[in-house]
Amino acid sequence: MNTLEIQNIKSHFSNVLNHYNNLKRKFVNASDELESLNIQLIELKNKINSLNMESSIIYFFEVKELLSSVEKNIFDLDLDIETPEPPIDPPVEPEVIIPTIGNIELTITDKKASVNTKAISDSQNRITQVTYYLKTSVRNTIEQKTTTNPNETITFAAILTPGDYIVEAIFSYRGTQSLEQIIKSSNLVTVKEDIIIPPPTGDKVATLKLSSTQSWGNGFSASLELISHTSENYAGNWELSFDSPATGISQWQINASKTGNRISITSGADWSGTPHFNLGPNGNFTIDGINGNGAPFDKKIASNATLNGKPITLIINGETIEGGENPEPPIDPPVDPEIPTVNFPERLPLIGATDVDAIYLNGDNTQLLGTVSIPSLNIHSEYAVYINGFKSFTTPVEFTRRSSMVNVSLAVASLSLLTGNNTVQLVFAGTNNSIVTYYQTNTLTIKKESSGNSKKTLVGYWSSWGGNGPTAYVDLEATPIEYDTIVVSFIEAPDHLTPVFDPEASKQVTKAQFKEKVARMKAKGHNVIIAIGGQNGVFHIGSESDKQIFKNGVINIIEEYGFNGFDIDLEGQSAQNGTTYVVDAIKEIIEYFRAKDPNFIYSMAPEVAYLISTGFGSLYIDLIKKTKHLITTIHPQYYNAPGTGVYPFDGSGVAIDCKNQARFIPEFTEALIKGHDGPAWGGEYAQLFPIGPIPQEILAIGLPSGVGAAGTGAINDMNVFVDAWREVQRRGYDVKGFMTWSIDWDKYHNWQFKNALAPLIK
Repeated sequence: MNTLEIQNIKSHFSNVLNHYNNLKRKFVNASDELESLNIQLIELKNKINSLNMESSIIYFFEVKELLSSVEKNIFDLDLDIETPEPPIDPPVEPEVIIPTIGNIELTITDKKASVNTKAISDSQNRITQVTYYLKTSVRNTIEQKTTTNPNETITFAAILTPGDYIVEAIFSYRGTQSLEQIIKSSNLVTVKEDIIIPPPTGDKVATLKLSSTQSWGNGFSASLELISHTSENYAGNWELSFDSPATGISQWQINASKTGNRISITSGADWSGTPHFNLGPNGNFTIDGINGNGAPFDKKIASNATLNGKPITLIINGETIEGGENPEPPIDPPVDPEIPTVNFPERLPLIGATDVDAIYLNGDNTQLLGTVSIPSLNIHSEYAVYINGFKSFTTPVEFTRRSSMVNVSLAVASLSLLTGNNTVQLVFAGTNNSIVTYYQTNTLTIKKESSGNSKKTLVGYWSSWGGNGPTAYVDLEATPIEYDTIVVSFIEAPDHLTPVFDPEASKQVTKAQFKEKVARMKAKGHNVIIAIGGQNGVFHIGSESDKQIFKNGVINIIEEYGFNGFDIDLEGQSAQNGTTYVVDAIKEIIEYFRAKDPNFIYSMAPEVAYLISTGFGSLYIDLIKKTKHLITTIHPQYYNAPGTGVYPFDGSGVAIDCKNQARFIPEFTEALIKGHDGPAWGGEYAQLFPIGPIPQEILAIGLPSGVGAAGTGAINDMNVFVDAWREVQRRGYDVKGFMTWSIDWDKYHNWQFKNALAPLIK
């Protein structure tokens, strides 16, 4: 098998599919036969998409044989049906759909401009060419480029000098009679003067640059750049140390420890075990997203920096800090009257600030612009952007003095906006000697639209047995479209060993009908996966032979019904014989299906107790550690967990459990992402999570659909869940979405869960 053979089979499939579509258009009466062929084609398409050079030759011939069978069925059906007479009337010309252009994005790298167009809609392929004009802010053309591919990224040759630049684009497209044009402008980008940092002094082996800003709480967020000045190859064997008033530093890709006031950072590894940040001869690297506690960014957050014990040059926010030995502090440090202290509160309002109408949205809604009259005052280097009333993370604001006027520019794309309406307000300071005057601009409302192709997920568990208590059976095909992933529940084990799944237990559907429903829901774009476990799904696997019975039984069920994923909802009793066999079986099941379909879903729904302590059993701890690199989504149950709460990040030391969802959701989410349950007493970290940090890209929040769906943590006020989601985002986390127990409970509560939460992520 070679690449040509794979290409031939894909081309062969395209011809078969085209023949089928023509047949479907011509013979609408053969609905049953065509529907059956449609399901076969969906299955065949999935197999062909997973076919690659690593596929086994057996799998290749299996796909080829299935293709021949489907092709024969299509051509047999074609011969059985009489071809209808062609219509007398000539076909109507299709309506011209005018292309739509999203936004033109201009970026500057190494003083060269690149531009690309995003969100182009041209369903009839009418765009013939695009001409981009690189211009100064006063519209003098510097260079132009033309392309016939509107999705191509164009890089201009000109080396740009300091100043403001913009790109104008002319899109030519075929109209009804002639070529038409659409003209769009890009965002404005500024090329700044080069900032020359003096070379390291003396015999320093390296330079450490720290760029920090105030975080949302009592601490800072920073990026760290380490630059070597020697020919030594440190590779991953390095230790960076410095003194700091911070009580701790965290970042999920590094190892950081603190002894006294000395913080040490080593090369670290990410959650999959991959090492990071090698330092070669005269090399450098940058680590973003470092969080420090208890040290505001406007203080000297680091001093006396060393690399493997040798002094290095330290630069903090552009200012060189002396390294080496601790200098004796002055008895009375002088206060510079020209640089007064500027303080912005964590939340608005600022008492006594001067109101100015300074910002407005430009025509493309990508830039906040404005001009403020501030005579004879200097603009202080500090400012704050408030989003929805809270001081946001670092956001670059440009202040440009023009006589008595100050121009203000703020990129909307840099704002941490939430989906829906957001309020944005800028606060900054002017100084005259030691006098500080605060200015706060008008408040703008900016709406952030959903991307429409979000990778976020809304997961719903579907009860196969016919409902829970007062709820009723929900037909699988009646599941709302918002639930992109449907978790069919459950594979169980009456003998605690052999996997069993029976969709007929509901007395609402036969096995054959259920298989057809699964295929049709997958064809509509839903993921339909099967969960193992639940209340009655307790497995006791204590030997290699038990493992094979469990593993083969699960594989057979998944293949029989055509599920495209597998969810773990095992309880602690399933590990009473130890975790080795059950963990190995699950890992082998996932690897078996991933070899056929790289997009096969693997998810899990651990209870809170299983994640925060080994005292509740180590099944999920061992499972996550061994298969974390394979997980598609982990959606812990943020419910049914009284008495197993987490410590808040305010240092109060009083644990919060799921009875208080407004606080529990953001605290537990942050604890999972950071890998611990937060600073408790004395600002020190309490018990470390045995599972370690969970990447936010795979983490979803599991919640009950309403009262009755869970013993604790279930509420009917969906605004609590919405506000908690916004608080998670405000803290800077962008998790994957939501899971709920369950679809039938959501229907019972008039779909309150999906109606409230789906708009946040879809």
